[in-house]
Amino acid sequence: MNKSLLVKNLSEMAIYGCLLLYMIVAIFPLFWLVTTSFKPPLEVFSTEPLGLFVPTLENYNRVLFNDPFPRYMLNSAIISICTVLVTLVIGSLGGYAFARLPVRNKESWFLTILSTRMAPPVAFAVPLYLLMVRFGLIDSHAGIIAVYIFMNLALCVWLTRGFFEEIPPEVEEAAMVDGCTRFGSFVRITVPLAKGGLIATAVLMFIITWNEFFLASILTQHTAKTFTVHLTSFFGSRRILWGELAAASTLGSLVPIIFAIAMRRYMIRGFTMGLVKEK
Repeated sequence: MNKSLLVKNLSEMAIYGCLLLYMIVAIFPLFWLVTTSFKPPLEVFSTEPLGLFVPTLENYNRVLFNDPFPRYMLNSAIISICTVLVTLVIGSLGGYAFARLPVRNKESWFLTILSTRMAPPVAFAVPLYLLMVRFGLIDSHAGIIAVYIFMNLALCVWLTRGFFEEIPPEVEEAAMVDGCTRFGSFVRITVPLAKGGLIATAVLMFIITWNEFFLASILTQHTAKTFTVHLTSFFGSRRILWGELAAASTLGSLVPIIFAIAMRRYMIRGFTMGLVKEK
């Protein structure tokens, strides 16, 4: 008995040790980023942790007041919010149609939509660039938002379809018996019941759009330039401004982190929909 208990305790210690090691490895890049953002230029390559050097806000001062970084942060916010709102409306309607309506060749159409997400973004880079040039949408908010909607729509349809399928159709049928139309039951009954899943989808799409770099670097130049593209401006031909780069990256990371923390209650509820089923 004591031997089995010892083995159990050793197993638990090994598991917790592995988790602790993984946590250290996962958090270290963020720790380095934040501490570097508070270091003066001469201390950037110092191995002393935070607290063994004199922190400074000089890097943040240069990024926020002597650099166009805030403007590009605003661009990222406008583009991400507009992308999420439009994609969520269109994608939720598409997901509902696949979940409820008797669409002919439903699965074939669904796989066709998903195929736009399966291919790497570089596969669409040239066609999208030529299309944007043709319609004069290069370096415009409308152009990059349209591209991001195209890139996120399949993911939105896929996720929302699963959330809507977890809601019993009898609830909507009861609403329609009471006089609601199909669209009315969707807006008044289905959407409130799937609120957690829709918010979780919105948060995921926001993070993906906020962090996107490749397409933004091709389709934007100055007017609609995002902060992720602007981060490359801290890399000079002879010198890399590590302090400013770390400060800008830290500020850029705070937005999705704060957004996800604020919505964590809905995210947990959304991602756990359908996990507990009746036998």
